[in-house]
Amino acid sequence: MEVEEEFLQNATTMLGFAEAEIKQFLAWTGKRSPYNRTAEELRVKLQAAASDLKNLKKEYSKRSSGKSYGIAQPITAFNGIPATE
Repeated sequence: MEVEEEFLQNATTMLGFAEAEIKQFLAWTGKRSPYNRTAEELRVKLQAAASDLKNLKKEYSKRSSGKSYGIAQPITAFNGIPATE
């Protein structure tokens, strides 16, 4: 799996989890809570992002070459120091 494909898969998974968490939050807080409107707006934005990501995956899968477009960069640890492997 190319790095771009891995990114797309990871992003899809994260958006799915985020939407599930927002739905759970809405269930816990109820429709009359002061947070409901904001949570609903966020849920709609997550759904739009998931749709956009699905379109990006489709577009990326149609590329003519099998080559990765990624730019090789050194792996940087959390402390900001490039890894030496």
